[in-house]
Amino acid sequence: MRSPVEGKVDAFVSVIAVLDDEVRDPVAFLASLHEVVQANYTNYEVVAVLNGLSAERIPQIRALLSTLPCIRVLRLSRSFGVDTAIFAGLESAIGDYVVNLTPEIDPVTVVVDLVTLAMQGNDVIQGISTTRVAGSWPRRAVRHYFLAYNRRYLHVEIPEQETYLVCLTRRAMNSLANASRSQRYLRHLIRHIGYRLTDYTYATADASHRARSIRNDVIKGAEMITSYSSHPLRFVTFIGVLAGLANLLYAVYVVGLRLFRSDIAAGWTTTSLQLSAMFFVFSLILAVQAEYIGRVLAETRKEPAYFIMEELESDTLIADLDRRNLSS
Repeated sequence: MRSPVEGKVDAFVSVIAVLDDEVRDPVAFLASLHEVVQANYTNYEVVAVLNGLSAERIPQIRALLSTLPCIRVLRLSRSFGVDTAIFAGLESAIGDYVVNLTPEIDPVTVVVDLVTLAMQGNDVIQGISTTRVAGSWPRRAVRHYFLAYNRRYLHVEIPEQETYLVCLTRRAMNSLANASRSQRYLRHLIRHIGYRLTDYTYATADASHRARSIRNDVIKGAEMITSYSSHPLRFVTFIGVLAGLANLLYAVYVVGLRLFRSDIAAGWTTTSLQLSAMFFVFSLILAVQAEYIGRVLAETRKEPAYFIMEELESDTLIADLDRRNLSS
């Protein structure tokens, strides 16, 4: 609903941006983002999460706070994962509608479209890029097969071209914040919680300069799978049962051979193959169990997923000083 006085939408909108050293000009990005939300909403805040941003770039952001209102800065103690940094911003945001943008690839003007879709009754809006996801073909192949596995065994359909551009209503935001897991993945959870979701297709900017690693993708995929599904454990259980049956049949074969033939010498090749196969199975089972034990250990420690080293704020934090009920 438009405010009759200022021609702005009468809503409190929070916009989150995770800033790291790969963002070329964080000050220019925050300024352009602030311009968009200030022009369109009666109340707003820009939450900048500094995820390992170099200390020499902090004074530039401090200076920005003295000139622009309604900007809050959360400086994390070190560089955490992207999802962890986003959740740090989400848990701090107080708006009725919360938007997460990725600097460098998301145009700041999409905030208006996302909030409009949210005000039309959608609880979650997910950004879908029309441009191809950057990275080498092995990385894209890993991503493709991981998403297929996710769809088949975790029963969560994540589009191939999804991005971190997300808009959440307050009730969807509260549901995500209440998740007690230490490992949280935004693009998985927004489809897991079951709120009304719609996709938003848009063109992203080229971000091929950002470092992308297959190793990090594989680790992240393994963490996601073991955090949300016991399927790998069932898979190795199935393999273990088959290996046990095969071993039993082999024992029967050895006994029968010993009863009906007298010229049997110990088969070095057969024994070696059997030992190799069994050690392979044991190693696989131990690897998966170790991964789950690690997850259980992380959950039982109840350690915070991130640490905020410093919080900075603009001199003016509320655009509409008459607004009282900011969050539920």
